[in-house]
Amino acid sequence: MNAIATGHEDLIHDIAYDHYGRLLATCSSDQFIKLFTRVVPSAEWTLLSSFKAHDANIFSLSFAPPQYGLLLASCSEDQTVRVHSSIDNGQTFTKIATLSDSGGPVHQVAFAKFSGHGLKLACIGADGVVRVYHAADPADLRQWHLAFEKVVDKDGLLSTGVAARDLQGDFAVDWCPSGTVRASWFTDGLGIDMDDVELPRVDRLSITELAVEQFVASSMSKVVVFRKRLNGGIYEYEPTEELPGHTDIVRDIAWASNAGVGGRYELIATACKDGWVRIFKLTSRRMGVRATEFRNGASGNSEKLADEDDLGYEVELLDQFDHHKSEVWKVSWNFSGTVLSSSGDDGRVRFWRAAYTGKFVGLGVASAEQGSNDEMDE
Repeated sequence: MNAIATGHEDLIHDIAYDHYGRLLATCSSDQFIKLFTRVVPSAEWTLLSSFKAHDANIFSLSFAPPQYGLLLASCSEDQTVRVHSSIDNGQTFTKIATLSDSGGPVHQVAFAKFSGHGLKLACIGADGVVRVYHAADPADLRQWHLAFEKVVDKDGLLSTGVAARDLQGDFAVDWCPSGTVRASWFTDGLGIDMDDVELPRVDRLSITELAVEQFVASSMSKVVVFRKRLNGGIYEYEPTEELPGHTDIVRDIAWASNAGVGGRYELIATACKDGWVRIFKLTSRRMGVRATEFRNGASGNSEKLADEDDLGYEVELLDQFDHHKSEVWKVSWNFSGTVLSSSGDDGRVRFWRAAYTGKFVGLGVASAEQGSNDEMDE
């Protein structure tokens, strides 16, 4: 494990890797963002650029999908989200947009991970409102449209709608990496083979059209999944499933890629002030599914495979750990969603991997002070 001399003059709040893992961004209370690049083959990180990005503490960073260029979003206690762009591989960044709709400090920002739904970012702050912005024209990234905003947990905030400065609170948001509801939700067990060349093309498209956008947001101790649904002829994000059981403030949430499980279900991890790392399993719930038309090769105006309003999850607490024996601050998945890392006030990063049973087991512990991996303690 290699230490990185960041040069920050105050607390580091967040780090983010670009899509390829070649760039590392850090943000701090010193109001600066720093970019580092990895030197091959030494694997050491060297400073590439540094710039003042906000007028107060910077809490969160997120890189956009690479097809939109090198874009980095940041959010701050100055109540803004800012989008920065680089055209020289990260050597310099230019602020191209400032989003200032929040009624308080902005705690977390996240670009949508699935590029098929366009260039979007979500953010949430001390006003408890999750917001989604959309850059409708990728050729003009100075223009961002506020597409959605909603209070996640009105009961968890003060009457003013903002968490008090002397009241501990936290807020987080993360997108579903696939950005879709898998066709296998509706084809499994129904005798429908999506690879069957004799399945009419229009029917195959009708199945895949059930794909929707999803993200998960937390406000104080409440965690809610939001899904895009058809409402009065307009697609809107709506709160759907809740992830229960948190007894204190949720510090972070992370939605895993379901590639590692073949798209059979979704996994969401949470980091909580109560000292627990929780992993929730979200399994498809099928209601009113109709497969006759697809088995018979019907097309045209025949009924859909399932009504979009019927899409949903059965939520199960798959696993939970209190190994940090202290407040947990961050959780993060690997690219395939098979390894989870968590960090807490014990000063350690702990790693968990999925076992063949579906449960998670300890993989190792990294301690910055020791600079080495320790065995997983019980």
